[in-house]
Amino acid sequence: MKEIESSASCIICQLLTVLSVFAILLYLLSLNLKCLYFIKMVGIYCAILINAVIVCLAWPLYFFGDVPKFVFDSFNVLSRWTNIKVVVRNGEILQKPGPFIFVCNHQSSVDIVVLSHFWPSKCTVMMKKSLKYVPFFNFASLLSRAVFVDRFNREKAMQSLEECSKKITEQKLSVFIFPEGTRNHGDGMIEFKKGAFNLAVFAQIPIIPIVISSYKQFYNKNMRYFANSGYVIVEVMDPIQTTAMTIQDVPTLADAVRAKMMDGFAKISEEAGEEFKNRQRQISETKKNH
Repeated sequence: MKEIESSASCIICQLLTVLSVFAILLYLLSLNLKCLYFIKMVGIYCAILINAVIVCLAWPLYFFGDVPKFVFDSFNVLSRWTNIKVVVRNGEILQKPGPFIFVCNHQSSVDIVVLSHFWPSKCTVMMKKSLKYVPFFNFASLLSRAVFVDRFNREKAMQSLEECSKKITEQKLSVFIFPEGTRNHGDGMIEFKKGAFNLAVFAQIPIIPIVISSYKQFYNKNMRYFANSGYVIVEVMDPIQTTAMTIQDVPTLADAVRAKMMDGFAKISEEAGEEFKNRQRQISETKKNH
């Protein structure tokens, strides 16, 4: 019996030693900015994977709960270590009964951290079809009632549009879409694809633009930079009605929404950048005083 207890104690000691060495190694690596970038990005992707597994285990929510909301609420807990402060303006608009088409600018993988702070109730996502084959992620997406679109097949895309329109109107389910279609690491916004606007006009439901301020003060993929903290402003804009619009109005609608979002992006990005600098200055002064 004593031998078993001694063996167990030895294993625990070895495990604690390994964990301690690993923690010290991570700390030393984090002192290098490029190493810190990779550590934080790996951390975010690990959190995404863990979250997908949690959602798969919580599959009963599919029948009586709001799975998409649960996905982002649980990820919010898993990503708090990123220390990104998110301020949501006009958040009360998100509480209005839907359905809506939410359109938002897309900057990087960091978006999911920000989205977890304000994800609307009864809101799913539209994704490219290739994500349908990622293990765990695909099942979690199925539970979230995600809409997959084949962007390279116009006929199938139109079929998906009709199916999605019927689904969201019958279930009063909102859809969250990145109209840029891909991540934009530069300033401004890439020209919007028309899918989100086609869907809104086809289903005759309002569009709610959401603008997330630039991350460049605390995150830069090209420079491999990811600061210890961040500050983000999210602006939820007033709903844009699509009643009486037709598919022919979509190009003009998309351009008008993009122009409005670009204007908001410039304003809140400047404000968020200044606030981040002020916070960093305060941290530096506090360290000097101690």
